Amino acid sequence: MKSLKTKAIKKIVMKMNKILTKLANYKNIFIAIIGGSLGTLAFAPYNYSYAILITLFTLNYFWYQKDSHSRYTFLTLVSLIFPTIFWIHTSMTEYSDVPMIVAIIALLIFSAYLSIYHSFLIYLANKIFRGQIFLKNVLVIPSLWILADFLVGYMFTGFPWVYLGYTQTDTYLNALAPIGGVYLITLVLLLATSLLCYAFITRKILSIALAFIIILCPIFIKDLSYTRPLNEMKVALVQGSIAQEIKWDPKKANDIFETYYDQSRDYFLGTKEVDLLVWPESAMPELENHIVSLLLALDQKALQHRFAFVTGIQTYKLENKNYYNAVLGLGLKDLKGEQVYTPYIGNRYYKRHLVPIGEKVPFEELLRKYGSFFNMPMSSFSRGDQKQENIIAHGIKLATAICYEIAYPNDLIVNLHENTSAILTVSNDGWFGLSPSANNKTYWLSRGPMQHANIAKMRALEFQKPVIRATNTGLSAIYDHRGKMILSLPFYEISTKEAKVTPRVGLTPFNEFGSVIILSIVSFLLSIAFVTLLMTIMTKDRGLPREE
Repeated sequence: MKSLKTKAIKKIVMKMNKILTKLANYKNIFIAIIGGSLGTLAFAPYNYSYAILITLFTLNYFWYQKDSHSRYTFLTLVSLIFPTIFWIHTSMTEYSDVPMIVAIIALLIFSAYLSIYHSFLIYLANKIFRGQIFLKNVLVIPSLWILADFLVGYMFTGFPWVYLGYTQTDTYLNALAPIGGVYLITLVLLLATSLLCYAFITRKILSIALAFIIILCPIFIKDLSYTRPLNEMKVALVQGSIAQEIKWDPKKANDIFETYYDQSRDYFLGTKEVDLLVWPESAMPELENHIVSLLLALDQKALQHRFAFVTGIQTYKLENKNYYNAVLGLGLKDLKGEQVYTPYIGNRYYKRHLVPIGEKVPFEELLRKYGSFFNMPMSSFSRGDQKQENIIAHGIKLATAICYEIAYPNDLIVNLHENTSAILTVSNDGWFGLSPSANNKTYWLSRGPMQHANIAKMRALEFQKPVIRATNTGLSAIYDHRGKMILSLPFYEISTKEAKVTPRVGLTPFNEFGSVIILSIVSFLLSIAFVTLLMTIMTKDRGLPREE
């Protein structure tokens, strides 16, 4: 009887252990989902910058467990990325007839893809540095995280959107941007939180001191200037607020032009003065080839009243039979007014980082058969050259980025020179919200346009040059060289606003050296880790202990 009772008790205990094990796994799943999703509050438009610490401490919690590091890192990242980029569904469900459930599944798969790079590198770190807590968690994982960010940003055209550094555009950590860009801010966040967690686990006070040194250093460099100002100029932004459903309707092309021209009429007639007038991406919904006479007239009017006029447009090059998404500079280029508009050549920028599906459909002949999602308007563009001349406007040089190109700082560096005076970015974010209709004055706006504007703000911080951002529906804005917003136009309103802008010349360390600085730091940390590991292996018989 006793043996039967003992066996029964053992079975019960074994079952309880299995249940507790499963509950422990569910606990980690719950922690990963909550810790990851709360981090989205650190991104625009919420901008609760320190909410990202919840995600970082959650990740560290998993990195100190003996197994499942990469699994729960993956789940935490998916939980962070999915709600942060959920706004993408609008372009699919509202403008491409994709069912919501299909859009959700597609975005979950996309979020999983974006999380794979970090999770896989952390898996490798755990395999190679198992037993070396400090090396793995403090030196290796933060360094590999930056390498994963680069992979996310450039593999298969890349989507460098949910970088941790973008949560700090409004904190003193933005002082690091001119040195190592958004990547250095991310690395400092990772190093500081990893050191604090290491100190908590090991009770080593020195790690706390080092964490605070790393996190507080930017305070002492926040006032450094790497660029120098030129003469102030007056810039006017025009926002047409054209509803996306009529944006590419050929019958509405004349009405759309009239909307923009009505907002700019005073400048073209000379009743108001401005130095630079900017219309957004594809403000003219016609090919340059079809409206050459109109552009010549606008060029002459702008020259007559001594202002530069920059607009988004599409053009078709006969010599290579390619369509381009372009930005065109008209009016007063050099201050002497000697340069004039020449159709199809000169003073223009062709977009080179095209949006997959939206501007360039891969495997075009195959995919276009499968519905409207693969047949969006203007989805047959060709890429512009990597290196292009700056647009000259009222005597200053503008480095240009169209739409989400502004999210690629290393691409922008190629065309940002010492005498480049400002960054111009034009966009149409109307895909990511619902415009007011004639019968309904309300609208719905996703988080996408605010995140996009925040990324543009980071570019102003990195290069310490003003960013002029003109969009069709908002957020149109101008940021000074410190990332301060000096002008903004209301969402979904037809509006024109002016601001005084101070162009700047010179180079920040990030502009001059690009990613060399951050990659040098990462290489240094990884070198220390690997050399220490090698020494540990070679001398383990003499007593260098493992930490776990």
